[in-house]
Amino acid sequence: MVTTCCVQQIARRDGDPEVFVTAARSLLQGRDIYLIPSQHARFYYYPPFFACLNIPLTLLPISVVIVLWALASVALLGWSMTTFYSSMTGRPFFSLPIKTRWVLSFFSILLTARFIFLHLRFGQANIFVLALTVLGLKWLNSKQQVRAGVAIALSIVVKLTTLPFGFWFLARRSWRVLLGLCLGGLLGLMLPALVVGVRQDISYHREWVATVALANQAGTGNWANSGNVSLRAQVDRFFIKTDAFEYHGRLYRVTLVELPPVVVRLIGQLLMLGVALAIVLYAVRFRHAPELVAQWGGFAFVFSLIPNFSPVAEIPHLVILLPAYLYVVHLWYVEQLKDRIFRRLVVLSFVFATLTTNTIVGMYLSRLLTSWGCINLGLLLLSAAIFRAATCLRRERRGTDDARLARAPDAATTA
Repeated sequence: MVTTCCVQQIARRDGDPEVFVTAARSLLQGRDIYLIPSQHARFYYYPPFFACLNIPLTLLPISVVIVLWALASVALLGWSMTTFYSSMTGRPFFSLPIKTRWVLSFFSILLTARFIFLHLRFGQANIFVLALTVLGLKWLNSKQQVRAGVAIALSIVVKLTTLPFGFWFLARRSWRVLLGLCLGGLLGLMLPALVVGVRQDISYHREWVATVALANQAGTGNWANSGNVSLRAQVDRFFIKTDAFEYHGRLYRVTLVELPPVVVRLIGQLLMLGVALAIVLYAVRFRHAPELVAQWGGFAFVFSLIPNFSPVAEIPHLVILLPAYLYVVHLWYVEQLKDRIFRRLVVLSFVFATLTTNTIVGMYLSRLLTSWGCINLGLLLLSAAIFRAATCLRRERRGTDDARLARAPDAATTA
């Protein structure tokens, strides 16, 4: 699969590594990194910090960069999965029984296979962002809170998708982690200034805010086709007369009713607020639950909500869901959580998010279902499954505690 993805990128010149290298070269030369496209006319949409990180790659031929990027992505994906699980359970992943390792790996990858393949096909940066975030969570588990905040902040500076973790740490009042987030954010913002100077760095960030961050908010109709599966894009498709997808040269829309752009923007902002409040609710409600639920279930919950918070979430971006799916597979197989609602939610999440691919239902139906929000629904069902599991596990813990307290007087009387 890796070989196929690399060959297609080299032959078609449509992969993101070439975009990253083009932006890095432009940054070194002090040129506009957002208006100069790659040879395939693809533009750079990341903050300047990520272009700065790619400067060493400008010394290599682009075909070598593509191969190295794919190999690094696979390695970081495997590391992220095993490290998240080891930190969550307190046990090295490779010390698990072989059958358990295979079940966890197979089903976690199966549930995200659609997203992983497309990510490797176009050589995107989301696995790198995922690895930085998991590194931060690993350090947090080791009580290195400031360092954890720095790592997570750098993932946010590379790509804003992991910003919802800020809501989690605010709700938990993790002040040392928040300090690390501030320090990491400052580092990410200031590093490009060492290369291009402060004035040019400020200019780059202003341009990124104007042409990327604000240009894709709800109500604009920008980037609202079926390639964007965020809630923001879904709102635009339903309430603005914008093209949802193309099939055989014909454009299709799924507009339910046309609303003023200002109203659509408000709906989009309220949905983002709802995602933030859901994270806060989980953090507060399950604060005193077992650690598996209170901390790692919370992290899985945040990962599951990331695509629905971001204004732009392409299907390859959904590789960020790997820790969330790994968590529910652990609950299902290892913890033996048999709650029917939880299990049905997990299965339905897989059906709506993955089985709607064009390989299974055909290109037209796949694009139509995506335009109607099937993938969004699948992601929300995953979040609901994690929340449901937290409720069940907390109830089981309370039942165990009550039983222990009930036995205590009997034991004292017998003594």
